[in-house]
Amino acid sequence: MFHPVRVIGLALSAALLLAASVSMAQRPTPAPIPLATDGPLAPVTTAHRMMLAGKPLDYHATWFEMVLTDAAQVSQATISATAYVRDGVRDARTRPVVVLFNGGPGASSSPLHFSALGPRRLSERDAAGNRALLDNPATLLDVADLLFIDPVGTGFSRPLRAGGGDAYWSVEGDAGAVEKLMRDWLARHHRTASPLFLIGESYGGYRAGVMARHLADLPVAGAVLVSPALDFAPPSDQDAVAQLPTLAVAAWHHGKVAQDGRRVDRVWEDARRFAQTDYLVALQQGTLLPPDARTAIATRMAALLGMPASAILAANLRPDSQTFLETLVPGSVVGRLDTRVSSPVQAKAVAPDRPAAANDPSLGLGRSNVIVSAPIGAYLREELNVPTTRDYVSLTLDVNFTWHWQSGADDDGPGASRSVVGDFARLLREKPEARLLVLGGYYDLAVPLLAPRYALTHDAISPAQVQMVALAAGHSVFEGADNGERVSRLVHRFVAGLPAE
Repeated sequence: MFHPVRVIGLALSAALLLAASVSMAQRPTPAPIPLATDGPLAPVTTAHRMMLAGKPLDYHATWFEMVLTDAAQVSQATISATAYVRDGVRDARTRPVVVLFNGGPGASSSPLHFSALGPRRLSERDAAGNRALLDNPATLLDVADLLFIDPVGTGFSRPLRAGGGDAYWSVEGDAGAVEKLMRDWLARHHRTASPLFLIGESYGGYRAGVMARHLADLPVAGAVLVSPALDFAPPSDQDAVAQLPTLAVAAWHHGKVAQDGRRVDRVWEDARRFAQTDYLVALQQGTLLPPDARTAIATRMAALLGMPASAILAANLRPDSQTFLETLVPGSVVGRLDTRVSSPVQAKAVAPDRPAAANDPSLGLGRSNVIVSAPIGAYLREELNVPTTRDYVSLTLDVNFTWHWQSGADDDGPGASRSVVGDFARLLREKPEARLLVLGGYYDLAVPLLAPRYALTHDAISPAQVQMVALAAGHSVFEGADNGERVSRLVHRFVAGLPAE
């Protein structure tokens, strides 16, 4: 069924599935990104108090934006952030700084900010469909100061002139702008010696990897990668292997295969074992796989996926994930970002000019390519005193469809960008005390759980430096009270240098 409460968190974190699956020639023409006609704006700082575990926690919130300039020092765009700093800390140099951003490309930091680890959290919708901002008992502010960054075109960040955002809607330009803002904040607040953590969700994991190439001079203590996209290489047998356990979980959840009293972790593990053994061996043989062996593999897959063996054979043992989502539940479409979500098939496509993935029921875009958050905008204007009438852009696929994956490349699709796992590996070798915490959901088909696990165990990263945790969740692993509390505990322990639960 459709779950509107999940829509915002899911939508904001995972537009990456569109860029990863759509070539430049197939992308819809993006609408112009609104300009900052009232900017740049001066920073604003406000004092706050919240109750956490029955005790008061005093802090200051600062919203600010940085002007990005070209080589001739001409102003092009602004990139903005909200910083939360706890009051009364004796020695700020020893207190961790956590820098957080989501993905897309084209997503603001709002899922991590207002659905996970910030001091304020969006409530569920009331009967009228409205959401309020409440104190967040799961915030990370008790143990670290927080810097939430909204890349150009998202949040209140805007181009300052026509074409001013183009240089920052690319892999390197985007990561460079985020890094520049982060370094500027650390320097201005005398925090360059503080233990530094990055938290990136979805494409934010890829951005963190690009940034990792340049961070050896900073005291990086670790990174939390939430449902991270790490590699946009062209499709391969490994992609089919990685998605099979998640497809099996979706079929199990919707009652298309035997339940057998199993929990989701056992369903996933049973399918993973088959995927990385007999299934992988079969795929590697290609056309040399004997017909009887091919039929046997298809029959075993049919038992896992709840689809006819004949359809699997017709797909060359590599079921198309979008077709699977559109046929698993008759009359409905199953979500890619959260395969527990489904909605009735529309007689007419909501936005026929968009790729099918953009009409994912767990994305919740409707006809627009942009999601604006009225409650977040009101919070920033009314509680943090940001002097602007700009809309707070939670998600914009117009930025996503504009994205340049490799400057000057003939093939400017996602395959033009390499894996960032090697970048993390180099940083971890340079910082032997640093670690990675990788969180993923069993129900996430946008970044199947097995994909980052495979990538991070095949590039000379010491297992002692990586913790991997799976949750009964979709792409936004912190959605739902139980998952939110568990993610908070995991990240708190990680920042404190403790092992996962």
